[in-house]
Amino acid sequence: MTVELLANFTEDGRLRPWLARDWNVSPDGLGLTINLTPGVKLHDGSALTAALVVNALQATLPATMGQAYEDVDSVTATGENQVLVRFRSPSPFLLDSLEAPIRKPGAPLVGTGPYVVSEGSNFSELRANPDYYLGPPTIGRIVVESYPSVRAAWAELLRGRLDMLYEVGLDALDSLETSTSVATFTYIRHYQHLVALNTHGEVFRTSEARRAVNLGIDREALIREALNGHGVLSSGPVWPYHYAFRSDFPRFEFNAAAAAQAARTARGTKGLRFTCLIPPDAVNERIGLVMKRQLAQAGIEVDLKASTQDEVYESLKSGRFDAALIEGVSGPTLLRPYQLWHSKGAANAGGLGSSVIDTAFDRLRHAKSEDEYRQRVAELQRAFVDDPPAIFLAWSERARAVSTRFAVPAPERGRDILATLRLWKPVSSDSRTTQ
Repeated sequence: MTVELLANFTEDGRLRPWLARDWNVSPDGLGLTINLTPGVKLHDGSALTAALVVNALQATLPATMGQAYEDVDSVTATGENQVLVRFRSPSPFLLDSLEAPIRKPGAPLVGTGPYVVSEGSNFSELRANPDYYLGPPTIGRIVVESYPSVRAAWAELLRGRLDMLYEVGLDALDSLETSTSVATFTYIRHYQHLVALNTHGEVFRTSEARRAVNLGIDREALIREALNGHGVLSSGPVWPYHYAFRSDFPRFEFNAAAAAQAARTARGTKGLRFTCLIPPDAVNERIGLVMKRQLAQAGIEVDLKASTQDEVYESLKSGRFDAALIEGVSGPTLLRPYQLWHSKGAANAGGLGSSVIDTAFDRLRHAKSEDEYRQRVAELQRAFVDDPPAIFLAWSERARAVSTRFAVPAPERGRDILATLRLWKPVSSDSRTTQ
């Protein structure tokens, strides 16, 4: 709402313009010329210029690209509204790097978005940007309030005291869908429920042990029982709607007998037993219990340990854990799972993974054509099946709930309605919808 990107992505992982009006890649694949959308101003009234974008990219690309940033040779302004990024070697991640937030250097709250953070509000209030280049939003003021639980916020929404519930819990979704005063909008997040496995620890050092637990999970049953049917089955790190994804990709099929055999191969008479960290959330707890019950059918014992998000992160970072249930960002581009699973990825705090995974990502990163890129994506999927660093469970479904006092434009298939918030319009004379 406040800070925008040079480009964002369609649901099939392809780029589309945003602050960048358009771009082109040089014939040798080493240059990316970015032409900026004209007439864009930042919240402080200053113009969005190529020089400002260069400074922002130099500050953000190392974190956006991680290890792949070593492919970047230079970022320069070649005109008032044109930026040139030079690369040392061709890479499909060259375009993925356009998903970079543009802020004013030294002023992280000053962006180009349709809303401005009210001074002193600590992010709890946003005001419409009257100079927004696509036209000022219809809704002039947004106030963010926190509640101790989703259920408490849900009750306030049904009483008409809230206009929107940012995230509807799976337990409340079915009830809200029957309300005449509330509209719900579901979408599949670019995050998936997964169990990260410590590839450096004793229990999961071997690929046999990691394949055993993957074979022991009935993902369709888990989605049905733990997620109330609100999720999309996961077969690995590739976003299932990505243009290079294929339905015939190798994947793990539930087979308790094969899981038991693989566990015996991995651990022998010692048996396979591990502790899984579970963040405190009803959905996570259900996922953990279903997983525990399913793996028990294969003779694999799971001890569930409730842990705060901070404890999970510190355990991942230090390597002192067997397994941890997390939500990992994986779509819609492949730069995101690269950051999560390459041992030198920016989001891989503990250096998890393996040389097999690293090699597959590095070959993908340096694919020289779209045909080669598609082949490398298939090879990446095979690497994750042969040497899995995690149990990939399901892509998570979420919902927003909005009072019917507002007309919400129909979003693109699968996309979050927040992308259109500046276009929402009040449909009643309620005093709260006239601000």
